[in-house]
Amino acid sequence: MIVVIVLAGSFYNKQAGKERQIATITDYITDNQSNDFAKKMVSDNPNLKIDGDTVQPFFNYARKHPNYVKAMKADLQKSGETRDHTFKLETAGHNFLVFPVYKLEVTTMHPVLTSNVANATLLANGKALVTTKNDHYSYKAGPLFPGQYTFKLSGGRVHKSATADLVAGNTINKHIDLIVQAAKGGHDVVNENEDESTVTDATGGKVEDNTTNNDDSDSSDSYDDLSIEAQTALDELSENDDLDTDDYTYKESTPQPHVTEIKLYDADSGDHDSTYRYDDIHDILAEYDSSKGKFEEVDFND
Repeated sequence: MIVVIVLAGSFYNKQAGKERQIATITDYITDNQSNDFAKKMVSDNPNLKIDGDTVQPFFNYARKHPNYVKAMKADLQKSGETRDHTFKLETAGHNFLVFPVYKLEVTTMHPVLTSNVANATLLANGKALVTTKNDHYSYKAGPLFPGQYTFKLSGGRVHKSATADLVAGNTINKHIDLIVQAAKGGHDVVNENEDESTVTDATGGKVEDNTTNNDDSDSSDSYDDLSIEAQTALDELSENDDLDTDDYTYKESTPQPHVTEIKLYDADSGDHDSTYRYDDIHDILAEYDSSKGKFEEVDFND
């Protein structure tokens, strides 16, 4: 009898155990099965209704960042939580009173939108969020399912948009700049520059702009603050080139679509050490050779 129970348990784990359930959930993403994926989600905020439409921003992000899904699967199977703390494995019941059934608890996003136009509509992926009440208005959106969002301000003659990836734990309260700058003639104009590191808000102060920024800033990030793409590149260096990620701080940028640039700085001195670029479509890692003035693919076989 004991042998039968052991064999049954082994068979169940292979067919529907934790690893198999995680693989099924991540397969829903790659197979674009948003409704099935949504059924396996629970929210950390009861005000978010999760369905096939709710998760579309995440599916849009995953299509552009396929390595995220690979890392997500590996992290969940290893530790039960993604490295960016966005998804966490939770027990949602048991089959046959013994075998756990798993779902993923998702960390919801609450970006802060800033506007200097009164009576304008703020939208997220085409859906109206709120009408601004004055010309120095801030609005905390959410709860939103993680993913890629395009935020827009629409009011009469003025328009402004900003696209942001809200995925990692450090983007939960990301600032979204929807400040419209005035032209010299006094007319409102569309400000299409979403790559400024700072903008002046309606009160004349400085507002941190965390939207897509390809320039270096004065501060550096730790490994945990980086995107999945940047972490994947550094993981390759750690595994094949004995790089210790704790020895450096980093500055990340996106010079081209699907290309992530990571600058490494000595954690003690702050001196620049090296620069890498990672192509997440072709899984190619290259290092900048200053003597040649170009990036060359890293060959770990040398």
